Amino acid sequence: MTPFYFGSRERRLFGVYHPAQGGGGSRAVVMCYPWGYEYVNAHRSLVKLASLLSQEGYHVLRFDYFGTGDSAGEDHEMTLQGSLSDISMAIEELKDLSRADHVSVIGLRVGAALAAQAARKWPDDISSLVLWDPILKGAEYLQELYLLDDSMRIPGVGPAAQFSPERGGGREVMGFPVTDALASEFSGLDVVSTISELKLPVFMVAIRPVPGQADVAYELSSRDGSGFELIDDQPVWHEEWPDNVGVIPVTVLNRIVSWMN
Repeated sequence: MTPFYFGSRERRLFGVYHPAQGGGGSRAVVMCYPWGYEYVNAHRSLVKLASLLSQEGYHVLRFDYFGTGDSAGEDHEMTLQGSLSDISMAIEELKDLSRADHVSVIGLRVGAALAAQAARKWPDDISSLVLWDPILKGAEYLQELYLLDDSMRIPGVGPAAQFSPERGGGREVMGFPVTDALASEFSGLDVVSTISELKLPVFMVAIRPVPGQADVAYELSSRDGSGFELIDDQPVWHEEWPDNVGVIPVTVLNRIVSWMN
């Protein structure tokens, strides 16, 4: 496991490279993280998934989008369009590291929505796609974020912080800024229609049912090499103390690895 920086001088990205154990093959996977507090909660499980894939002979690259984690940029500078370009840079970086001609992409939540967009935009670079509980309808997701944050307000503390136009406007959600631009991008997400345009193998795995899921399941079940599974496990992106703090959804991780193989 090797941490390093890549990208351009203006857009330095932090990544962690998990080489294929045994040095085997040129199979490669780029992992796309969720947004905000979901990133924090899911980090441990995604590190474990990268380790499992490395043990199976995959070269794996985990990375932080610009404005998130240990990458350069301020948190209010993070945008979905920018993150999509970061995925492209990560793909090229991993192709150089692994000598692979193309990669698979695994995304969780917002990361899955971005992964689907990347597969549509760069079909020659991506050979297969794993979408783990993707955000299917961004407008609904945005409202869920606001409601969740409002429900967790500490009495006497007051409403969520509002940001000035100089910092992108918008409000704070669970400690992370949802700028006006980011809120607009969230609202415009429509992964259901994106998936219908993809020609490559797609595996969608979900821990919880959401509206629109049945349409995607039907779409994927009609394609060779693709599929959908609903698995009873812990939603790692949302921790509820003390029930599932730090819990790793072993069943889901093993199923993803099995499908990849």
